[in-house]
Amino acid sequence: MRYIASLDGGGTKLSCLIADERGKLAGRATAGSTNSQFDTVDEIRSAIRSGLTRALESAGIAASDLSAIYTAMPVLQAEIVERALDTLAGGNTAVHISDEFTLSLFGAIQERYGSLALAGTGSFAGVRNQDGFSAVGGWGAMIGDEGSGTYIGQQALAACSLMADGRGPSTVLLERILRLWNAPRLLDVMIMLYAAKLNAQRKLVASLCPLVGQCAAEGDQVAARILEDAAGQLADQMVHLIGKTSAQDLPLTVSGGVWKSSPLLFRSFGRRVKERYPDIALIPPKFDPVVGGILLGLEALGMDVRQLADASYDDFAFPILPLD
Repeated sequence: MRYIASLDGGGTKLSCLIADERGKLAGRATAGSTNSQFDTVDEIRSAIRSGLTRALESAGIAASDLSAIYTAMPVLQAEIVERALDTLAGGNTAVHISDEFTLSLFGAIQERYGSLALAGTGSFAGVRNQDGFSAVGGWGAMIGDEGSGTYIGQQALAACSLMADGRGPSTVLLERILRLWNAPRLLDVMIMLYAAKLNAQRKLVASLCPLVGQCAAEGDQVAARILEDAAGQLADQMVHLIGKTSAQDLPLTVSGGVWKSSPLLFRSFGRRVKERYPDIALIPPKFDPVVGGILLGLEALGMDVRQLADASYDDFAFPILPLD
């Protein structure tokens, strides 16, 4: 039996999956973040080794049973990933160092060419066509990542500070954030955030994104405006890139945990993009990026991955996103 591993890393965590040659999910694990902007080389290598080792243990197989490993993570040098895998991968294991766009697009719609708006801890818009790959955004939380989980969390905290000062509208976000972080006052939230290391700050702020979605669903207008603004930022990136690359005939999809926080995001994003490109094919995503690596490996083995409907992937499937 041949097995395929997929490792998808980012600013919050590394997700690892292992599937057999029939597509059955066999093992899974998570490990620490793998982002060269925030993590050291040693931290990245440790996360990769730890995640893959535990995924192999979960599957009950040895590294030598892997026929292929597909990876994608924001690491500046591919050698960092390659060396981390050297001590684990068997001599007959093919290691494919890919990129976030490739795994995300293939996991979402099982296509190699298309347009993608990725919004997770960070964000970017990308297009791949016959001429190559183009992207905008992805500049990091300090100067970019508009519409990302970090951006949404920052806007939620800013709204709370305005409310606390009496300069902004009332929002249930303040009460919910204090409860979530077990903090008696917003001042305690500030102290906790600024005492944390940069990547820990980023993770904490981005973790507020689902809470913003919940508050918006309950009718909080401040939370809803934050999500509308984030959708607009992501749509602006995508519209600019589609025009720059003449990609209006390619399928468009999304990927990343932010899109799971509220159906309002996808609905608003789609409406804004279609105002400029009404005929573009906007396709809701099927799977998380980490499944994209598995699907690429299965396709290389001759499987029609569009027919894959295994319940073992349910935890990595996107919720139904409304088109209008």
